[in-house]
Amino acid sequence: MHTNDKKRLFHDMQEHPERYTDEELETMMDELDRVPDMEVAWQKINRPAHSVHRPFLPRVAAIFIGVLLVSGIAFAAIHHIRNSSSARKEAMASAVSHDDNKIQSASVVFNDIRLDSILTVVSSHYGKKVEFSNKETKDMKFIMTWKPDSSLTSFLDLINMFDGLHLSVRRDTIFVETKDIEEDDK
Repeated sequence: MHTNDKKRLFHDMQEHPERYTDEELETMMDELDRVPDMEVAWQKINRPAHSVHRPFLPRVAAIFIGVLLVSGIAFAAIHHIRNSSSARKEAMASAVSHDDNKIQSASVVFNDIRLDSILTVVSSHYGKKVEFSNKETKDMKFIMTWKPDSSLTSFLDLINMFDGLHLSVRRDTIFVETKDIEEDDK
């Protein structure tokens, strides 16, 4: 029986002696009268202090490793997200052939891509610059297919089919403007 269990039992015997037989009470009293083994008591007192705290170090090391692991995963996720957006732009740019900036004859699919990214690819193909009338139009996203072997005019006509947007070409620049739908109805 452990020391704590003996203490609880002794305390319970003091408060409720009616629950115990005379023999059980006498056995407990005999145990209390017994002289403790001094050698065992001395060994308990002289235990090295660091052995008591030994489990603390592995816990600290495990917590530290866990924090490092979570930090590494977070860093990798951020790095992956940044690279995936640049990879998307590189994928669009890879459609551009290295000779004379001509895009291969295959269709290019833009899936939920910002207008400024689309126009970067298209304008480089046609050798034009791009100017936006406001910042909001840059952030508009499109899902569309562009055939590089078609003319710039047909591409602009395709984009101009969207309400509130008007693209035009003057000299070597593609101008992106917003138009009020109400003005068109008048």
